[in-house]
Amino acid sequence: MTSRIDTGLFADLLLTPGTVTTTVAAADGFDDVAALLTAPGVRRVVVTGNGAQWHVALALSLAWMHVPNPPVELIAVPGGLVARGAFPWRDGDRLLALSSSGEFRDVIEAIAAGAPRPIAAITANAGSTIGKAAEARAMVVVETLRARTHTQGYAGSLAAGLAVIARMSGDDALAAAAAGAGARLAPLVEHAAAMATDPGPRPHAGVCVGTDPAWPAALHTALCLREVSILPVDGYETREGATTGRFATVPGDLAVSIAGVRPDPLLSEAEGILEEGGAQVIRITGDADADPRLAPIMALPHAIALAIDLAHMAGLDADAPQWAGAYDKTSRGTEH
Repeated sequence: MTSRIDTGLFADLLLTPGTVTTTVAAADGFDDVAALLTAPGVRRVVVTGNGAQWHVALALSLAWMHVPNPPVELIAVPGGLVARGAFPWRDGDRLLALSSSGEFRDVIEAIAAGAPRPIAAITANAGSTIGKAAEARAMVVVETLRARTHTQGYAGSLAAGLAVIARMSGDDALAAAAAGAGARLAPLVEHAAAMATDPGPRPHAGVCVGTDPAWPAALHTALCLREVSILPVDGYETREGATTGRFATVPGDLAVSIAGVRPDPLLSEAEGILEEGGAQVIRITGDADADPRLAPIMALPHAIALAIDLAHMAGLDADAPQWAGAYDKTSRGTEH
């Protein structure tokens, strides 16, 4: 059986701390994007993306709730809500499009259907359809994409987005957190190379739960498990996981909890409730000293390690899932 560290997915992950550090240090286009999104007359920033980038958008909106004196409103919406001119744009709106490839169909359709200009993007591909359409671009460094599940693009986009909204709001603590994200991620990746995930027997299904910034981390962990392990896994905010998620949990299921920095009685309660339902609970702790808004990045190494291990238990290729062609046909024009 292929070991965890011999997969292309883990090879991508090993480079992620460095690409995150390079992305934030270069700050390519960060000031331009921040200026565009806080220009006179801007009232609301609509952040959108698909899959992992939707989780980044949600994480940015939750981080925005905690910045001091926000100069504009910022909301996150899934890519499908802006597609084909369906979104109710308002005067003073600006679009911040998240797409590592720059070829996500729904955002391209939104731009073509008259999303308000000028447009900002966070992308790894300046020459893409979205990259060329945007008047300002924050660039993400991606060195490799050996697997279909994003690591460098996901973590880099979140770090870049946090750095941008720190510039927009003057939040020095958030700026420092984004600048140090790669350095904090590095030991977690090293640990994930050798850690025992102990998933027990391969579960039937699963749930992932997290609070506040750890909520999008839970969503993304669930996505990794679905994409790589081909398990039906749902991501929930903690209380939703303890209620709605519990109702769908049966003995033999997996429950993954994403711990934040501060003590979280609700998370401990949810773990107990899910365990009572027969689920095996695995807690991802990340970096307890990190800014809470980095939770989606800090949870990534353990999530990837667990996903690869569960894939291998079923004899699956973690780098080349069978769904890839269908996904490309549905969501993209030229990506991958």
